Amino acid sequence: MNKPDTNSQYGPIGENGLQFFGKVSASISHEIKNVLAIINENAGLLEDLSIAAQRGAAIDPERLNRACQQFSKQIRRADVIIKNMNQFAHSVDQFAAPVDLYNTTELVSNLAGRLAAMRKVTLQVIPPLSPVVIDSNPFLLENLIWLVLEYALDSTSEALTLTLAPEKNDSGTRLRICGIDGLSEDFTSKLPVGCKDLLCASNAYLAVDMTGKALIIHLTEI
Repeated sequence: MNKPDTNSQYGPIGENGLQFFGKVSASISHEIKNVLAIINENAGLLEDLSIAAQRGAAIDPERLNRACQQFSKQIRRADVIIKNMNQFAHSVDQFAAPVDLYNTTELVSNLAGRLAAMRKVTLQVIPPLSPVVIDSNPFLLENLIWLVLEYALDSTSEALTLTLAPEKNDSGTRLRICGIDGLSEDFTSKLPVGCKDLLCASNAYLAVDMTGKALIIHLTEI
């Protein structure tokens, strides 16, 4: 008997997966460009100080120190961006694997940082008391969290904080996204295109907690 081709799940969600990969890549490239712009600006400052020194002017130690600090800060920032990009790129290496839900949620939160900043919303990932690990497709799970987070950001007022809390107990594994002040009972009709396909492919479903202003992604093993 032939085994079913589990990779066929990519069929109905392939376009959304490519869009997700493109959005993340574009966001990362924008962040790297910002880092380079700041480095270039401070390189110009150092060049000005060097020219002034060659002409006999005294170098302002504070300005020099600030420029050096900016270089160090942006190098550290770029290192974090590249690490996130590398982790994200490798999420397509395996179709199914044990996934640490906290690490995955933190990665998606970091990747969505620019999106959240544009909406003036803060993202906070709450670490679980013990590791929450589930057998899943890493890329599909990241895409699902991203799409639900997109809806949450669009439905949250400025200056508020969204908390993302991975949880696991006797009733199962879930990711709770709290603080969505614009959440409504008919949220399913407002979800981004492709979210329902991803829920099906990830063997997951969404629930709403109106009291806690939360969306809950319930996950099961694939």
